[in-house]
Amino acid sequence: MLKTVIAGLRRPVRLLLSAVAIALGVAFVSGSLILTDSVRVGVHAAVACQMRGVDLEITSPRGVLDDASLARVRQVAGVGAAEGRLQVSAPVKVDGRVRDAGAMAVPADPQLRPFDLAGGRLPSSAAEVATAQELRYRTGQSITVYGRDGAAHVFSVVGTFHRPLDAGIGAPQFLLSLDGLRQLAPQANYGRIDVRAAPGAHLDELAKSLNSAVPGTQVATAADAAGKLIAEAAPGSAGLTGFFSAFAVLSVIVAGLVIVNSFTILVTQRTRELALLRCVGAGRGQVFGSVLAEAAVVGAASSVVGLAGGIGVAAALQAIANDPSIGVYVPLSARTAVESVMIGVLVTVLAAVLPARLATRVAPVAALRSRHETPTGRAGRARAAVGIVSLLTGVGAGVLATLVETSSKGALMVLAMTALLLAVLTFGPLLIGPVVRVLSAAFAPVLGYPAKLAALNADRNPRRTAATAAALTIGLAVVTLITTMASGVEVGNSRGLDNELAANYTVTMAVSNRSLPADLATTLARIPGVASTATRKSFSGDLGSLGPYSMAAVQAGALGSLLHPPVLSGTLDRFGAGDLAVSSELARITALKVGDTVRAAHGGTVPLRVTAIYDSIRAPSLDLGLAFVDLSQQQAIASHGSPAYDESVLVRLSPTADADRVRAALTQALSAEPLAQLNSIADLKQQMVAPLRSTLNLMWALTALAVLIAFAGVANTMSLSVIERTRESALLRALGLTKRRLGATVMTESVLVALFGAACGLVVGIVSAWLFARVASTDARPIAFALPWGRLGILVAGAVLAAALATLAPARHAARGTRTSAMTT
Repeated sequence: MLKTVIAGLRRPVRLLLSAVAIALGVAFVSGSLILTDSVRVGVHAAVACQMRGVDLEITSPRGVLDDASLARVRQVAGVGAAEGRLQVSAPVKVDGRVRDAGAMAVPADPQLRPFDLAGGRLPSSAAEVATAQELRYRTGQSITVYGRDGAAHVFSVVGTFHRPLDAGIGAPQFLLSLDGLRQLAPQANYGRIDVRAAPGAHLDELAKSLNSAVPGTQVATAADAAGKLIAEAAPGSAGLTGFFSAFAVLSVIVAGLVIVNSFTILVTQRTRELALLRCVGAGRGQVFGSVLAEAAVVGAASSVVGLAGGIGVAAALQAIANDPSIGVYVPLSARTAVESVMIGVLVTVLAAVLPARLATRVAPVAALRSRHETPTGRAGRARAAVGIVSLLTGVGAGVLATLVETSSKGALMVLAMTALLLAVLTFGPLLIGPVVRVLSAAFAPVLGYPAKLAALNADRNPRRTAATAAALTIGLAVVTLITTMASGVEVGNSRGLDNELAANYTVTMAVSNRSLPADLATTLARIPGVASTATRKSFSGDLGSLGPYSMAAVQAGALGSLLHPPVLSGTLDRFGAGDLAVSSELARITALKVGDTVRAAHGGTVPLRVTAIYDSIRAPSLDLGLAFVDLSQQQAIASHGSPAYDESVLVRLSPTADADRVRAALTQALSAEPLAQLNSIADLKQQMVAPLRSTLNLMWALTALAVLIAFAGVANTMSLSVIERTRESALLRALGLTKRRLGATVMTESVLVALFGAACGLVVGIVSAWLFARVASTDARPIAFALPWGRLGILVAGAVLAAALATLAPARHAARGTRTSAMTT
């Protein structure tokens, strides 16, 4: 049996595309694992750089670390060096727009610098700056940075520096001298003080001395501080790696379907060979083991190739997800290598179990039959019953998901989508015959007999054909679902913004820590063509016994004229001082209802009556937080007098105003405040859509690999089918069918299979997207059911073209057959 397995492996053509499917699947798995390691190592490298040379870290919950505190720390015995970590917001003008960035003062002690000089030198005067290497500024170039007071400061670039990627821990983009940084933020305190212990100093005793020297502070070891930073960065990195891992699972599932179909065909074609083995004494177990051994060898070899490809996949995914200037990092650990190869081998062997069981059922008498006689593989009643149950389950779960208002509707929606996909895959063999006959009738006027022959060939073994299309159905269903959902979210956001905002423009600051001028709304209201203006501010509000919450303050008169929050209960008519509107989320947390009174501010000195419960608005510049009050009461209920952040002024034009002329006047009025940004409604919609489109493009790129594996399965199936039909093809040639028409028959058959798989995928994806829109849509975040006809058309056209290209080699092989092959047995 070992020699038989080795002999089977010497036929690489039959196993080639199965190996390709395995390699692609493993490439995505290993790429995801490498990406996970990359993110984890990146976070640790960034944290290690931040804590470079640090033995103890001093922080203060009250933010009172100033120069006096630093001087006292440096006087403590056992302190080798101490540096205040001063990092502030440093908005920079790029291409005419102001973008937020961060700047840090250069530590005097070289051992406590969390960066490496890449070129030039470090700033030595208040007019010089060093920039992060990825920003690509050149030495000698001038850059304009804005301070907290809005004043512009010009710095000359004298060098560049390198540090690990931000990784979510807030690494700065600019390095300034301490004097230069004080120009941007004169009153800024240190965020922390880093301490390097003197040789021989005991850290525990030194920590106690530092606590005594600077009362009210917290002293932590470098290990504890690093652990805290890693914990803060972990959730974001885990979400990214989980996102890629989900698509890796999809690729493995599709590859598994391809392997099952490929080995089933191989076992069918080797029926006579397996029967001869049975005749010479091979047992069922030996035949079963030989098929699995062959699968294991193919899986291991392909997985090694896929592991190498996974490095490229990880690099490509990083390039797509990050700024290309940052570069990529692809660490390959022994754990990743072993896990990737084991997953590839395990999936291949498990996928080969069913074909291996089929091989054990070959009777010895089958050795007397022609090697090309294959069963038709018609679907039976059991399949129809499973399909009906799956369909009913999907419909029932979908209906319940649209009716219930509980947290379980999300699970019901997923169940409905999964059951629908299972129903379509189960009904595939029952539907393939009628569908391909209808499709062939459409091709017949152009192709003639090749179209009819292609339909007959596709319907010869419905289970095989449906299994070939199944991998494509899964991939295209995911692409269709994602594309339609993204289109629905985009259209819904646009409609929601139109419904919730009656203003034509919003004015915001480029940075969140700077307030708009107090009289800006009044100034803009005087511009001819402006009908009304209103101010909105976000702040942390103290709701007394309920605790502090993120809130908003809205200028009287804005509600109803400029803002229309979706009201779930109560009313916002005549909303003013003494009124409180709470979001549905806060109402659920606190059990507040319309008519309740909240004693706000510390000590409960400000009574507020709940007049409405609304659905939160999440649009840029319009966030109303968990609750909002009249602007006149913002200062009274702000937590510990906390300042406002994320301010905006809403501007509505009169119906007869010239929009271009008014916008020019608004821009002129804002010229004295360079950090102020004027955005139209179209600008806001673009800001909302940009991340969505970026995510959609990334998802398309990820799902494309799974679809590529599916097309490898189509090509593999057609290649093996051509070998299986060698005698039949020769007979057709003998009866007068030309080489070109025989090749066209094979290519048309693959196109019919691709169209069937694409149609099934479109149905599943579109119905699932419709269900998602019905279940997930809310008044504040509406999700429309909008079919992106352009993208879906490209999807179908790409499927047809890819199917044709995938069968070029099988079609040429079929056309090369000779007429004398019809004489062989």
